[in-house]
Amino acid sequence: MSLTNPKELLVGLLQGNIKVYEDDGSTEVSGVVSAAWYDADVFRDHGWQATVGPTVDAAAKVMDLGARHKDYDEVVQVTVWVLEKGGVNYTPERLRFDLVHEIDRILLKAVNDPAETVKHVNVSGWADRDEPENRILRSDLTVAVEYEKARV
Repeated sequence: MSLTNPKELLVGLLQGNIKVYEDDGSTEVSGVVSAAWYDADVFRDHGWQATVGPTVDAAAKVMDLGARHKDYDEVVQVTVWVLEKGGVNYTPERLRFDLVHEIDRILLKAVNDPAETVKHVNVSGWADRDEPENRILRSDLTVAVEYEKARV
């Protein structure tokens, strides 16, 4: 997997690989993975959204100044969004729990089998950041990606 930036790497790892189910355990709940921020329109047709974006201190740290390559250490945030809405066959809290564990599974696999230009992926703990006034269940995960990029 070629790396343009950590955000694209994480979106690529998550897109199409997250499988979560309704309370019956057999009907998949569809969702969207993107590099955009929360989008309320997603919830018209989907049960969840996962976004990948920079953290507040998003500047990449240059770790090594080699002749042909540079090493970068960059922190990125993965956020899970579940809207509490009626007429669905899943419990929003359980769906969020399943999403968090599914994303952990995918990212931990990437830690053990990183892309060729990725040296290390450090997955930290989740933090819940619910927005009850908007009926949104939200959880944030901070991910540090150390990668190598050819000098231009």
